[in-house]
Amino acid sequence: MITRILLSALIFAAAIPADTLRMRDGSSVNGDFLGATADDIRFSVHGEVQHFARANVAQIIFSPAQGDVAPPASQPVPASAPVVSSEPDWVVRGPDYPNAPFLRGATGFIPFEREVAMASRGGGMYGLGGTVYRIQGARSNVRVRQSDRVVFVVRFESGGDPRQFQLFRLESRMGYRQTPMSNGGMPMGLPVTITQVGDRVYETTPTRALAPGEYAVSPTNSNESYCFGVDY
Repeated sequence: MITRILLSALIFAAAIPADTLRMRDGSSVNGDFLGATADDIRFSVHGEVQHFARANVAQIIFSPAQGDVAPPASQPVPASAPVVSSEPDWVVRGPDYPNAPFLRGATGFIPFEREVAMASRGGGMYGLGGTVYRIQGARSNVRVRQSDRVVFVVRFESGGDPRQFQLFRLESRMGYRQTPMSNGGMPMGLPVTITQVGDRVYETTPTRALAPGEYAVSPTNSNESYCFGVDY
């Protein structure tokens, strides 16, 4: 009896698809994606939380949603599910340019300021502080107001998952912006809610109103940064 229970449990566990990290050295790791910072990816492997350097990860492959279980509100709707939307046609179609986020405006999509963040030592005693990622210019030329509803939209050609895009608050310094440091590493991305609005088209909104300041949306496997600022 015990043997049958254990065998059933193993079969059930094997049937559950997992997210996959493809490493730059050619290896891969199966588990569950938990989140990412600018230089660290958290993965649950056999129930244990492990950390992987973002620079060592070539790709994150997300598993499809399972069965008829409804996904949490913060997760995308399964791609196979029919999308019923009351949004205008241009919203459902998504941006013309795929695989990159855009701000949703009143009548169309607005490009972010697109930059590449550069890794730098964050200071600290004897220059041994953690790594920060810096973007040239203290202020983005793409601006929204604090009263605006901030929504960024991405349309994938195929195989993409909106969870790969993380939203970060940036500290504005003289001549550049940078991700803030936390104890031993980088801060987590800000919490967001993801909604599917069309075929491979997803909207992401911050779960809390954004305070005035500088921000960037960045994929977990790239230093590309899609920047904007929030004004009073």
